[in-house]
Amino acid sequence: MAAEERKQFEVLKEGFAKATFGGALSGCSTLAVGGPIKFAAVEDNGGLNPEEFYVTQARLLSMAVTPYRMFDFTKEGVLKAAVKLFEGLTLYANHRADVNDWKGLVQECVWDDKNDPPGINGMLVIDKTVDPKLARGVEIKALRSVSVTIWFKYERSHPNLDYFWDRLGEVVDGQLVRFIVTEITNAGEVSIVWEGEDPHAKTFSAPGNKPGAHSASNHEEEKEMKLTVATLAALGLAAGTEVTEEMLEQKIVGLTKQVDQLKVDAAVGVATLKETRERAVTLYKASKGEKVVESFVTNVLEKADLETCRAYCLEYEGEVEKNVPLACPKCGEKLARRSSVPEPVGGNLNAPGKRIDDFKSA
Repeated sequence: MAAEERKQFEVLKEGFAKATFGGALSGCSTLAVGGPIKFAAVEDNGGLNPEEFYVTQARLLSMAVTPYRMFDFTKEGVLKAAVKLFEGLTLYANHRADVNDWKGLVQECVWDDKNDPPGINGMLVIDKTVDPKLARGVEIKALRSVSVTIWFKYERSHPNLDYFWDRLGEVVDGQLVRFIVTEITNAGEVSIVWEGEDPHAKTFSAPGNKPGAHSASNHEEEKEMKLTVATLAALGLAAGTEVTEEMLEQKIVGLTKQVDQLKVDAAVGVATLKETRERAVTLYKASKGEKVVESFVTNVLEKADLETCRAYCLEYEGEVEKNVPLACPKCGEKLARRSSVPEPVGGNLNAPGKRIDDFKSA
């Protein structure tokens, strides 16, 4: 889990934590569904003076797994039981819960099972006299996300998994590594934010809700790349990175080059292993003579790894040297079997001492 994400997740004790989670305003989509939540229309501005208040519906929290920090809110009944906790909460901006910075309140919280995923909806009442700019931003969809602060109990999906935090988002033993929320004990506040847990909650639900500048007819359809934390890590990207097509292409080109080089290295390694195995077999047969065991050749030497083969070569070279010593046919001097033509003194062909011709047959 990235450091920035941990700032919004405070473990008070094992199994109990405080965190903020994002939702979406009326007319805005959530990542879990890839489309907008359909809210019931707010009739007559909720009975409030439209000159003083702007009223809109919002999805506060969804029955889903959050995409980056891997909190699982899908346990049956957990989220539904928490609906009443959000009723009457104060509305702030950016989680700045100062009594002098309130923007409004939340009313008429309900359980919504008509959308996918189900979740908690609430009616945001924004006071235009307190913050007309914020109210206008929400009204024209310049501001599109909400976030809630909650306290909750949780369990780890893999209690005994090593490096649990670093492996969030991976699939281990057929299950996603995640935090499973078992109970929401308290809700603190609701905030209008620039972006909640879902960074892609930016599309609009219906043509009637879209200002002309944002009309779908003026833009190509946005293609969202939704990658898991594990996939992003494999690509060398931080969790939460918004992946573009160009970025992905660059990563693929780099990985392709690495694979091509590895293929070359692998071919060299295969050839070296083959030659070393053959040498080990040759030396084994030369050292054992009539005592050769073919099953040992087939099941051991011809299947041994490179390090083992080299060890066998050294062992059998020693036996061959002892049993069948190699000597210069001209002067009788003993030679090492690794090379029947030793290098001259100092590695220089013109140096005094032994010469290559001295070791050739007469």
